[in-house]
Amino acid sequence: MTTAPPRAADADDSPSGTRPAVLTRALAAWISTATNNLSGGRPCPAAEQAMVTWAHTTALLRHAELRRLAPVALGPGGGEPPAGTDTRTWIRRALHDLAAAHPDLRPLADPVINPMLTTDPTAADAAALLQLWRTGTGLSADLIDGPHQCRGHRLGDLYQALSTQARSGRALVQTPTFVTRLLLRCTLDKARFETPVPTMIDPACGTGHILVEALSATLSHQRHRDRLDAVAAALAAVHGVDLDGYAAAVARYRLLAQAAAVLGGHTLADIPDRLRVNITQANALLDDHPLLEAGRYDVVLANPPYITCKDPTDRSAIRAAYPEVCHGKFSLAVPFAVLVHRLARPGGWVGQLTANSFMKREFGRPLVEDYLPSVDLRWIIDTSGAYIPGHGTPTVILISRNQPPSTPTIRVVRGNRGEPCVPADPARGHVWSAIREQVFAAEAREEFDIGYGRHLAAQAVTMLAGVAATGTLPAPVTRPDLTRPQPYPALGTPSLTA
Repeated sequence: MTTAPPRAADADDSPSGTRPAVLTRALAAWISTATNNLSGGRPCPAAEQAMVTWAHTTALLRHAELRRLAPVALGPGGGEPPAGTDTRTWIRRALHDLAAAHPDLRPLADPVINPMLTTDPTAADAAALLQLWRTGTGLSADLIDGPHQCRGHRLGDLYQALSTQARSGRALVQTPTFVTRLLLRCTLDKARFETPVPTMIDPACGTGHILVEALSATLSHQRHRDRLDAVAAALAAVHGVDLDGYAAAVARYRLLAQAAAVLGGHTLADIPDRLRVNITQANALLDDHPLLEAGRYDVVLANPPYITCKDPTDRSAIRAAYPEVCHGKFSLAVPFAVLVHRLARPGGWVGQLTANSFMKREFGRPLVEDYLPSVDLRWIIDTSGAYIPGHGTPTVILISRNQPPSTPTIRVVRGNRGEPCVPADPARGHVWSAIREQVFAAEAREEFDIGYGRHLAAQAVTMLAGVAATGTLPAPVTRPDLTRPQPYPALGTPSLTA
């Protein structure tokens, strides 16, 4: 029997683009103090990143506690560690218990991935971190309250805000929900005309912002299925890869947390082991991993790093792997533009939010003049004037298909001016609203044409069958049925006019 999940309090999940400021400031101050105490006041990036993972792991544990996903007792009223038990040991034990709840959570407790398991803060700093969660005003509300409870957007944003190494060294920048939904509208929705449950990958997934929205969008079209089967199918369709192992582990947790919410009243331990998450740590540009098999996916989405590769060995390897586009001092966005097409099946859909620097500088010439003309480019959307939180680099959205050009028309949205001021809600800024309305309207018209064409073809088949059976021409049904599948109430779906 097919059952619909209950409506969640955070079902709307309207994107705000804001970060948990109070929580970020409190944890950043703790990280600074703990790092100084550990390193004797000397700069030590490794110690700082270890303290970042200590702070963020406790935030993840608190998130699981607040969502009742695991029997964690980190917050107010949680009690003190047993007599003789060090606070650090007690927190680590809570992490190991959480990681044991499902096979896909094990990377959280892998010392190779999570530095908190190999580097300790002082005993006093560990106790101060626990007390921060017990007594800090507004910390839990900042972590989970508001529209992003189910999907863990704030948990992902928090890692970006806390980790200098992730931001600077690996160019981790989250993709806001409102941008992701436009990418999905132009790719995943189109792929659904060709296959009921399109497979997708984000080869630079970070903490999983694009993945959780792709999972939600996939679930919204599985209403006809049993809830457990629908979640299993959606998880099987969503894939992610990231160079940052800890970020990938957080993405795994977020997808499982979302699955538990959709299943209704489930803890992480209640999720059957057969429901697996397809996310791994890898260098998407260079590694040979099953998730990076060429031609595997119906949809490929990415917000790739915009930086140049600092490691000379990796830079040479990337240049050798992508000789058609790597020219001069290339940005990593350039080889990623080729990778996303390699990962897509023939005719697969590709969406990128990427730096527009390749359009202006010499290193982008091979990409602009040789590579992009060889694929079926559908949209060039200038987002440089839109306010996208965390993106100081001017950007562009490219939508394409992994096939030779099939139409003489490429739709272009050109920017005339930027936002007059920073919008209170980036999703409703003047520039972004204009982009969204134009793109969604064009996509809706195209989908109507496709749907109506299929309707007419179906009517022709029906009429021919009627003639063959009766010798008379049946009256055609002139009103097309263009009804789209309805979303799961607990997840929602973006409206064309939202």
